[in-house]
Amino acid sequence: MGAKNSCEISRLPQDCLTRIISLTSPRDACCCSAVSTNFQLAADADAVWEHFLPPDLDHILSRTEDQLVFTSKKDLYFLLSNRDIILDDGKMSFRLDRSSGAKIYMLSASRSAISIIWGDNPQYWQRVSPNRDSRFSEVARLIIVWWLKMSTRFSCKILTPKTNYTAYFVFKLEDDSSGLDLPIDALIDFGEQESRHKICLQPRSSSTRQTPNNAIRYPRVRDDGWSEVEIGEFYNDCEDDDEIVELDVREVNGLWAKRGLIFYGIEIRPKK
Repeated sequence: MGAKNSCEISRLPQDCLTRIISLTSPRDACCCSAVSTNFQLAADADAVWEHFLPPDLDHILSRTEDQLVFTSKKDLYFLLSNRDIILDDGKMSFRLDRSSGAKIYMLSASRSAISIIWGDNPQYWQRVSPNRDSRFSEVARLIIVWWLKMSTRFSCKILTPKTNYTAYFVFKLEDDSSGLDLPIDALIDFGEQESRHKICLQPRSSSTRQTPNNAIRYPRVRDDGWSEVEIGEFYNDCEDDDEIVELDVREVNGLWAKRGLIFYGIEIRPKK
């Protein structure tokens, strides 16, 4: 009975199949392409993958100098989910979540993207060229401070609506880093939503990091070699409203000098 129904479905007109598949997800569309030749033609159609791409993609791509070469909307989708596109002269990067098509942004440590207290004073912070494992041309290197504070704000309209997002603090520590084992306040403020957590960039020991029910969040190493720690999460429920998402990371109570932090940026991506 199931095989007969599958056969009947595959006999539908291709434009009808295309319409049906476009109402699913990118992952489902890829599965459909393996069913039959007719399904493959429908699932690979531009009309399907146009639906999975952000409606404001033309505006987004107008802000990059990266050269994008593709032959179909499906090619473009996977191109954008496999690489980061630099926007606004290095202010941020953009890519798509492969399974859902939701937008992912990384806000760089540049002055135009994130405010760092004393970040313009070379006595405390340096703007340096990173190694090859960075998508940006510069990162922020902490020389020494007693107060650590980074903040940024952006419109919720740049993100995919009706999506749960998580923000991450992305960084590395130098071998001689110190003073970064103190709990740091991490705040996300968005409309009526507020997320407050304690994070730590330099755990004192692996046993501390693995303590059950510990209220402090600790970092993990990413695939690209950088480390990240979760700042918090929020639900992007805005569609037409231009509400502002505010993120703040700070430690201003400690009496110890902090040094040896390489700050890469803040990444906002769909919650898994």
